[in-house]
Formats: sequence, C-alpha cells, structure tokens
Amino acid sequence: MNLSLRILFIAGGAMLLGFISNVVLVGIGHWYETRLARSEYDLSDAFMIAVFVQALCVVAGGVVGNWLYRRSRNKTSAET
Repeated sequence: MNLSLRILFIAGGAMLLGFISNVVLVGIGHWYETRLARSEYDLSDAFMIAVFVQALCVVAGGVVGNWLYRRSRNKTSAET
C-alpha cells in the first residue's frame, strides 16, 4: 500500500509539473516562432531546448511528489 501510494505521489507530481511546463512552453514557443525565429534551424534548436526543459520539470515534479509523500507520512506518524 505504501509503495503504490508513493509511486502515485511521484507520478502525480511529475505529471502536474510536466503539464504546467508544457502549457508555458507552448506559449513561449509560439511567440518565438512568430517573432524571432528566422530559419528551421532556430526552430529545431528551440524545440530541443523545450524538450530538455520539460524533461527537467518532470524530474523535478517527481522529486517534489516524493517530498510531499514523505512529508505527509511524517505528519501521519507524528499524529499517532
């Protein structure tokens, strides 16, 4: 039970932060494409940076989810 709950917290945090970063990066990418990009190379570079940033956000979301799980477990242990 604890393992499945921990995995749920980690996956939930990763998905939430990944979704938020995706929404932000889509807006930034659209702005960059319409205003600053001059060639396909600029767009491909921006895409690779966006994928890297989103991957970092997913990992950070997993770490935050794990931290929240440990924090909630410590509060539960302290109450009993």
